[in-house]
Amino acid sequence: RAWRAGMGAAGKRARAKESETPDGNPSPPPPEELLVLHLDDEDASEPEEVAIDSHGRVRGVSACVMTRDAHFLDVRTKVATNALPPAVAADLVGDCEAAFVGDSFWLGVDAQPRCALEHLARAVFLAHARGCAERFDAKKTGAEWWVQLRRDTDEGAGERVNPLNPDDANHPAGVAFHWDKDETLVDEYGINVHPAVSTVTYLGDAGAPTMVADKTPPVMYEDVSAFRGAIANAVLSHPEKGKHLSFDGRMLHGAPRELARRESVTEKNAKYLRATFLVNVWLGHKPADVEPFPAEALGEFREASRGDEPWSEVAHAMEERIRRNAGPPSRRVDVEARGRSAAAEGGGYETLEYAFGETGTEHVFVVPSLGDGASRGGTVAFRFASGSGCAVVEHPSRKRRRSARGKKGS
Repeated sequence: RAWRAGMGAAGKRARAKESETPDGNPSPPPPEELLVLHLDDEDASEPEEVAIDSHGRVRGVSACVMTRDAHFLDVRTKVATNALPPAVAADLVGDCEAAFVGDSFWLGVDAQPRCALEHLARAVFLAHARGCAERFDAKKTGAEWWVQLRRDTDEGAGERVNPLNPDDANHPAGVAFHWDKDETLVDEYGINVHPAVSTVTYLGDAGAPTMVADKTPPVMYEDVSAFRGAIANAVLSHPEKGKHLSFDGRMLHGAPRELARRESVTEKNAKYLRATFLVNVWLGHKPADVEPFPAEALGEFREASRGDEPWSEVAHAMEERIRRNAGPPSRRVDVEARGRSAAAEGGGYETLEYAFGETGTEHVFVVPSLGDGASRGGTVAFRFASGSGCAVVEHPSRKRRRSARGKKGS
């Protein structure tokens, strides 16, 4: 397999940003400048084409983000509490156990849901993209869904464990920081293609919060330095049964257990379950190798979870709650520069460092002390002052390897 790239602009080269006309209405979005990637596959009759705009989004998505008409796509970080009734959320954990196989699954925009989780995946998709999905190729538009179950184990609970570097703060009961993307395109072509919107629906109250950082990666994976840099804003969302979190699909995110609410985790070696239902909204691009949930495995779900009733009604209600109730974080906290008051206000640590990347040792996400703002629950927006130290930096092991190469050649 190979890829070829070409630049194409639908009109004059322009920086895509929102502006207003003199009457105060949003102006039409500027023309898209596209990086067109032709993916040559010897097994395919025709090479696949992926077009990415200057914002790193699939062709057409930015136009929906910047419009304010019926086709508007809201990618701001928002939460909707009780998107699912807590009792329904708790009942779905059993289905998640059956679907937790390490894969994600596809539900096309025109597909009929066959089980409770597919009904909810469709509800999430429509809550975010009902107005704009029709603009995109239906064969490449839909929901990618999967589940995450995270437990403390007797062996790993209370410890910071990264199998590649025991000194890195990645707890096994959390989720390593990452960018949602088409994993096959990264592996085979080195290209980062992201969903339009990423979402998390919490099915319980326990465990690590989701942290979403305002940091997007480059389109080409080989542009390693472009992954790094200071971070000015982040949102921390603590699990609440039935709560729904959504954000721009290009944003860095993970679930650091060290920032969990004190009451949501128990003593060392005690077990807990963090259960989440994840849906990514894809518009105009279907991630390669992501297929529908196998028909032969539907029998693994509870009998009450198969079919339409009552899940079509539950899904419709969920869609309406998300559309009606989603809003910005309930609290905002400013994190000052290092050496000021941030580390002394009850945070209990100076900084946390999380190694991540395709091998686990490409980058380190440095999180400065968040004070007691991290442990009080809810959803919190953090604004990091210049000099606070919040940043993605190069992993120390890469610096050592580069230094060793330099000495060998000198």
